[in-house]
Amino acid sequence: MDPRQRDTLRDVMRRVDEVRGLEPGAASSHDTEPASDAGLLETIQELTGELERSHRRLIESNVQLVSLREVASNLLAAHDAEETAAVVTRYLCRAFGFDDGFLLLVNRESQRLEGTWTYLDGSKPRGVRVALGLLGDRGAVTRALWLDRTLVHHHPAPDVVATVSEGHALAERLDGLSGLVCVPLRRSESVLPDGEPHELCGARCILGDVAVLAPPPGAAADTWDADRDDRQRHCLACPVNPALGVIGMARRRGEPLTASDVTQLESIALSIAPVVENARLTQALRRSERFRQHVLDSMAGALVAVNMAGEILTFNHGAEELLGIAEADVLGRPFGERFGPDGARLLEDALENGRESQRVEITLRTDDGSAVPVRLTTSLLRDERRTVYGAIATFVDLTALKRAEEQAARVDRLQALGRFTSSVAHEIRNPLTGIGAGIQFLSRSLASDTEQRENVEFILREMKRLDRIVQDLFDVTHPRSLQLRAEPVETAVRYTAQCLGTLCEERGVTLELDVQRDTPPVPHDGDQLQQVLINLVKNAVEASPRGSSLRVSVAPVRDGHRITGAAVRVEDQGPGIPAEHLRTIFEPFFTTKPGGSGLGLYISHDIVKRHGGSLTVASDPGRGTTFIVEIPVDGQGGSR
Repeated sequence: MDPRQRDTLRDVMRRVDEVRGLEPGAASSHDTEPASDAGLLETIQELTGELERSHRRLIESNVQLVSLREVASNLLAAHDAEETAAVVTRYLCRAFGFDDGFLLLVNRESQRLEGTWTYLDGSKPRGVRVALGLLGDRGAVTRALWLDRTLVHHHPAPDVVATVSEGHALAERLDGLSGLVCVPLRRSESVLPDGEPHELCGARCILGDVAVLAPPPGAAADTWDADRDDRQRHCLACPVNPALGVIGMARRRGEPLTASDVTQLESIALSIAPVVENARLTQALRRSERFRQHVLDSMAGALVAVNMAGEILTFNHGAEELLGIAEADVLGRPFGERFGPDGARLLEDALENGRESQRVEITLRTDDGSAVPVRLTTSLLRDERRTVYGAIATFVDLTALKRAEEQAARVDRLQALGRFTSSVAHEIRNPLTGIGAGIQFLSRSLASDTEQRENVEFILREMKRLDRIVQDLFDVTHPRSLQLRAEPVETAVRYTAQCLGTLCEERGVTLELDVQRDTPPVPHDGDQLQQVLINLVKNAVEASPRGSSLRVSVAPVRDGHRITGAAVRVEDQGPGIPAEHLRTIFEPFFTTKPGGSGLGLYISHDIVKRHGGSLTVASDPGRGTTFIVEIPVDGQGGSR
């Protein structure tokens, strides 16, 4: 080897020593000037081994970094602190081969460290929920948080690690530890209020103070416990306390704790702390968002928020139920597009002129076009600087109130009608009887005059109609008591078909009867049930087109395997009933028939209701209408 090569080799050896010096505790183990080729070969082999070990460590670090990224993404999806702790501790055990790993996070409300202690059971991680009190000295885990530094214990006793209740699943696990490392997690300074470091929060701060470990000598020892606990409470309530929790690892008996373990866990803590902090902030944001949504959806009234352009931002559950519109269908849409010109005008007045409205009655339209009376209040939506960036509209449904008002007015009308009917019914019927007798006598003398006989018959029909109206009014105001007898409703149905057979022939409508033989007899008043069925079938015949069929069926009413009553269905093939009329069809004086009194269905509904049953209607416009009368086996509406 010539001198130049030897100088080059000497420089290489010096650089090797410099690189080795980067690792703590490393020392040169070779001669920088090897005397022989054998020495040089030994040095090359040693360097090759070190290079291999370095590559292995690099690969392991890359794998751990990939795992850490996975942990970070999983933590952002975690729903609460418990799930966060479980994800991190599984990562400690799987990625780094720790026998035990734990993450306990500060819960300021409960004043505890709460989280998960995970260990490997074979290849499967097992987690134990842990909650340690933060007041006083509860062992190494809580002490690491209060001292704000890493604590290392070799061969720790269970009572040194943590104070857990007798029989706790962790107690036996703590007894088998050969070493424990606890590292406190701190949140970043950037999230502290006004950028103040924790040290400036006040003289009561105990974080990092060794006074947490043991009482001072002398008289101060008497009040030391209470004073320490008070200072710990102060720190837990302090808004600038940076303590997030404690992360740790442990080795089992037979495996010594190394300096590499401590350094590795401290590095992990530095990487995990911001991830845990972000996860907790994300969870707090989700809780806040869920709470806001729960408040909005729990409101009794409907609420809609819009931006300055009048586009819908929020549409609560009350608004969805009131108008039958899903929130997803209206978000971002103009308010007036769904709420009509009256509501849009009031909201625009608030947005453009700042004029808020209080309890203004307007009418909105549901998704199916039905009118909904509401009381609208508008208010401006402001941020923390009182800048207006939208408006809020709240609605109170007045449907029930309007119905109650209409019902009260209807009752008043019926009461007045009852008084009128009682006083003048006989005054009207007596002259009608005389007039009818005179007209019938006159008709006999006009037997040969066809034109005059038609006029007489017209007068008689109108007199009968007038008498029927008076009777309907009397039935409304003076309903007859029921004479109940348990009989098949088939009898009333067949009598109805017989009575209206002539009308069906005149109208060209076929009447079909269908009676199921297992229909039970039910207690009912035969005369009044016939009155109901005649009214329903007559209406159906008059609504049916010529050449159509009208089906009247009798069947049992079932509740599971029990028969609880009898039902009569009257199904026609007429034009149907518009949806807006279905809600008022059983109200008094409502009619769409020329010359009708609007009392027939009201009286029928009342008769069935007094039987303990129900009269309902279903209609498909253009395809027909079905009325259903249900009478229970038990006259009070039950079953037996």
